[in-house]
Amino acid sequence: MGKLKLSLNSLDVGKNRILLFLIISLGMFLRFYDLGGKPLWIDECLFAFMVKDGNYIQETIPVFIGHVLGLHSDFWLRSISAVCGTLTIPAVYFVVNKRKLSAALIVAIFPLFVFWSRMARPYAVAGLFVVLGWKYWWSYIPALLTTPISIVGIRLVNWNFSKQKKILLSISVLFVVAIIYLIRPDAGRNWSFQQVFLSSRWFYVPFITALLYVFDYLLPFLDGRFIKRSTPLVQPRGKFQRLEKRKKSRVLH
Repeated sequence: MGKLKLSLNSLDVGKNRILLFLIISLGMFLRFYDLGGKPLWIDECLFAFMVKDGNYIQETIPVFIGHVLGLHSDFWLRSISAVCGTLTIPAVYFVVNKRKLSAALIVAIFPLFVFWSRMARPYAVAGLFVVLGWKYWWSYIPALLTTPISIVGIRLVNWNFSKQKKILLSISVLFVVAIIYLIRPDAGRNWSFQQVFLSSRWFYVPFITALLYVFDYLLPFLDGRFIKRSTPLVQPRGKFQRLEKRKKSRVLH
């Protein structure tokens, strides 16, 4: 019986791995297909200049990768985001606790994630580090160095820190984000709320953060409530059986 159970478990693991491979392949195709087909647009051109000059004052991590590797073509500049966007698919699978394949599939095909993973912009890079930060807190450092928007992706629950350390960490993060904003060349652009809500790039990290909370907290919570509600339906039958046993034992005595 134990061997049968073990073989069934190994069969499920093998099946999940195959499905994960297919999902990753689909996500990779959507991100890399005809990636350099269209020329860079305005913000991507600015990124290309930062990579060429080694200007790390903004979007530090992707600029560093591009500069060190000497990337200059449209395809290769965009490939930084495409690679990170693709790696986010297995990262989400290994990070969440429930419905892993469903979470990976959403990341693979959701239009917002696909679109910004095809652009020479920092959001897919930050998204990958935010997902990894769900398990490894130090991953938030490169995420924040990539874009300050990553602050919304910091996990707010289940850290094994003391209250004092949590407060100190929060203050440190806010301080780092403030400094990053101050030294950025576009710090004085005076963004309005309307501009922010009209630009989908601001939603990449918040959406992937919301996905993590849904799969790691909301769905397990709803599952728990459903199980609690369904258990009373079985209880009366159990009580009835116990009463029947008691009656039978009394008759025998």
